[in-house]
Amino acid sequence: MGSVTKKSSRVFSALLALSLLLPMAAEARVSSVTLAASRMRSHSFRMHSGRHHSAVRSGKRHRSKNRRTYARAISRSEMAVLVESESGSVISEQMSDVAFNPASVVKLITAYAALKTFSPTHRFATNVFLEGELDEETGILTGDAYVDGIDPDFRSSDAAEISKGLRAFGVKKITGKLVVSPQFSMHWSGNPLQSARSLASALKRGSNRVTVGGPVVLGAVSPQAQKVYTHESEPLKHMLKHMLSHSINPLSEQLGRAVGGVKRLEEIASSEHGMIPNAVSLSSASGLGINRVTAKQMMVLLKALRKELQNTGLDLGDILPLAGIESGTMDRRFTGAQERGSVIAKTGTLTTTDGGVSALAGMMRADKEDLYFIIFCWRGSVNGFRSKQDHMIRQIQATRGGPRKFDNRVAHSTI
Repeated sequence: MGSVTKKSSRVFSALLALSLLLPMAAEARVSSVTLAASRMRSHSFRMHSGRHHSAVRSGKRHRSKNRRTYARAISRSEMAVLVESESGSVISEQMSDVAFNPASVVKLITAYAALKTFSPTHRFATNVFLEGELDEETGILTGDAYVDGIDPDFRSSDAAEISKGLRAFGVKKITGKLVVSPQFSMHWSGNPLQSARSLASALKRGSNRVTVGGPVVLGAVSPQAQKVYTHESEPLKHMLKHMLSHSINPLSEQLGRAVGGVKRLEEIASSEHGMIPNAVSLSSASGLGINRVTAKQMMVLLKALRKELQNTGLDLGDILPLAGIESGTMDRRFTGAQERGSVIAKTGTLTTTDGGVSALAGMMRADKEDLYFIIFCWRGSVNGFRSKQDHMIRQIQATRGGPRKFDNRVAHSTI
């Protein structure tokens, strides 16, 4: 049948770096003693690049040398730091050229790629098509309905809007199939068929219910079908604020898919000025799994992200949370009366991958200046790493007149 017809219608001083490394060195000495006690014939460990190194020990002198090397490797493998001013002056730096797992700080790369691909005000469209014959009196469509869209944050409330739109067109029941595009996702699901079935169930709920009599399948829109309704998502800037503030992994994965996938994220990141080809290695758009980037590279991307936002009248505070003030992963950090709102950052946490990962990237504000920071930590206690991160930021702020609050911008303002 043809189209629808209606029948009748992102140094500090050496002392600072030393103060942060002393506890790590102590832990490393414990590790070396434990290693010596084991009297193993050989040992192996994994360096920052992910390459596997092994050595065979023969003789007491050799064993002692290896113990010292191992201790240094452990103590230097826990924290990468880069703190810079707006002009690029380095305030603090440690292992900034070593690739670490950034955990959910990867979401900053996803956000940057999304803003380069779309715009802060972009709304993802979900289109509804009908094919068949609609009886105006009964509201029965003898034919099929098609839903086509790639909204990363499509939920039940969005489905309700589609039901409402169909009812406004006069449709109460669809006798044929509900055909949903393979890229469609509902409730951040990576299973398109499950998403399609969830959509069908949601359509028949509420006062504007629309039932589907036929099967729910995946497929393309028929060339003969007529578009009858378009539903738009909230603006991308609001989606990013929600995703980054609460570090929502499945939403980030869906947004990465909308951009073009993980490889496309790597391409966009590596193409930024100051980066080299294949500089970033990603296995996910959310930061789950094995991802690799250096603090220096992430600094480039953090500054690029801010510039991209500023080009449209926005800033980092429009998509990242103010520590100690806004809800999300930073709401219980920097909560002192003078420091609340002086840090804008994205957290990263992996409790088991790479021996435990904690990362923090963003901006801090002191009385004298604003500074960008990247802090990557791995192979240790996540809670201990967080304490070190916060301690470092507080020390740097203290040497620059103390913390000063960022403006509490309203992310949902109109631009």
